[in-house]
Amino acid sequence: MEKINKLHLALSGILSGLLLWASWPDKGFPFIIFIAFVPLLIIDHIIWHYTAENKSIKLFLFIFPAFLIWNFLTSFWIHKATLAGAIATVILNSLMMFLPFLLYHKLSVVMKRRMPVYFIAVFWLGLEYLFLNWDLAWPWLNIGNVFATVPQFVQWYEFTGIFGGAVWIWIINILVFNILLIISPKLQTLKFSMSFNIISYIILLIIFIIFPVIISFSIKNIKSEEIKGNIVIVQPNIDPYHEKFASGTFTEQLQTLIRLSESQADSNTLLFVWPETALSLPFDEERFLESNYTQVILEFLAKYPNAKLISGIDSYRFFKKGEKLSETARFYEYDSSYYDAYNAAVFMDFRGRFEFYHKSILVPGVEKMPYPKVFKFLSRLTIDLGGTSGSLGKQAEPSIFQVNEKITAAPIICYESVFGNYVSKFVKKKANLITIMTNDGWWGNTAGHRQHFQYARLRAIETGKYIVRSANTGISGYIDPEGNIIEQTKFWEEAAIKVPVLVNDKLTFYTRTGDYLGRIAAFTSVLLLILLISKGLIKKKPL
Repeated sequence: MEKINKLHLALSGILSGLLLWASWPDKGFPFIIFIAFVPLLIIDHIIWHYTAENKSIKLFLFIFPAFLIWNFLTSFWIHKATLAGAIATVILNSLMMFLPFLLYHKLSVVMKRRMPVYFIAVFWLGLEYLFLNWDLAWPWLNIGNVFATVPQFVQWYEFTGIFGGAVWIWIINILVFNILLIISPKLQTLKFSMSFNIISYIILLIIFIIFPVIISFSIKNIKSEEIKGNIVIVQPNIDPYHEKFASGTFTEQLQTLIRLSESQADSNTLLFVWPETALSLPFDEERFLESNYTQVILEFLAKYPNAKLISGIDSYRFFKKGEKLSETARFYEYDSSYYDAYNAAVFMDFRGRFEFYHKSILVPGVEKMPYPKVFKFLSRLTIDLGGTSGSLGKQAEPSIFQVNEKITAAPIICYESVFGNYVSKFVKKKANLITIMTNDGWWGNTAGHRQHFQYARLRAIETGKYIVRSANTGISGYIDPEGNIIEQTKFWEEAAIKVPVLVNDKLTFYTRTGDYLGRIAAFTSVLLLILLISKGLIKKKPL
């Protein structure tokens, strides 16, 4: 007979989901996450020791709902753009989060003994890394992001990135779990109760809570050079659903961008930053200077000859005859040619010199169909959020914009800013200023745009660079290398802010090494999976 109370297990799963949600930006208290996984560890422990059969199914029934609750409460704002996409994201991400517990359980089964609980953490970090690098990547809820609103406690992200935060979280949760195992008679097993005493665990718990905080407050601020001049950040506040991509509205939109820019510009302005797809008419990259709208922009820039412009742009480029086609190339029936469409950034000055950067990390289901070689025939099923729909083209490597001899800007577009390792690649190419262009108006006044803004603070710490963020409807702002918000706008209002120019050439340890903790965990997870599979095959092999 099973010695478990199913109601208690169900409530424990629900509690974990609510604790994870209560810890999350932007309204949550992040340190709640130090106990948020404990109920799940208890569920796993009880099912392993006190049930005889169908353990994997029971794990799913009691642990999966926790992740479903967390994902629903923190990510369902996606439904503002696509209900189907929101449902798919919540369910798929919840399944991925359940996998570490399932793999840990299976590993214990094939090894015929209870494996150390920290293997769950190894699987968790390994899978976070692997899922960060596949075509359905959704790193929004990678647990190291939880400290985005309290950057003063994780200044050591410049050495570890968000995976360091994940390690910290799991260590604390496991230590709290082990303390509960000792003090709770219902959770004890004879083998465990003899292994370690409660005083030792409490000492370790205190050390692992306090020591990272001490390190964080001990790290010296990065010294940056102030360049004479300023940057103007523009927030035009154009409704993405009813105005931005509506026919016949672009002239007025461009006038708004210029008007807001001029409200803050002066003779010392060195850079204007406009948001993602600010230039929302599809522009032919090969004939960019021929556009009347480009000429209007050049006339504006001529008033500020020291300034450059970085703007989001909806663009396309035709393939030349004989040129190798990309996986996302589209057929143009009029003259039987092929072209690629891009969510891009353009860099230009008043003389008409310009460069393009093509967004490289595209939003699954919106800007690309995952694995285009396999699913190219489905590319037209991507969700249309205005502008150019269907799978977009991209460039293979980051590129940077040389503003002047002292300023080199990284053009980060929207979703890319959630990927710390990718942002660091721009800095390795000598970018000393990070610009983020985004259009978060799709999500309305929900947690989505606020979370996205907060995550930028972690990119500042990881790279040690100032961040200039221009959002179509907000939040735009200026963030220092310690993740402090120097200036920010309100959501859903026109705004332009003028900020100083501060740069530095420091390469943080994280910039040089990337997600090394994730790679180590992923490598270890693969080895454990090989062990699991090989043991399973040996077990099934007839004697």
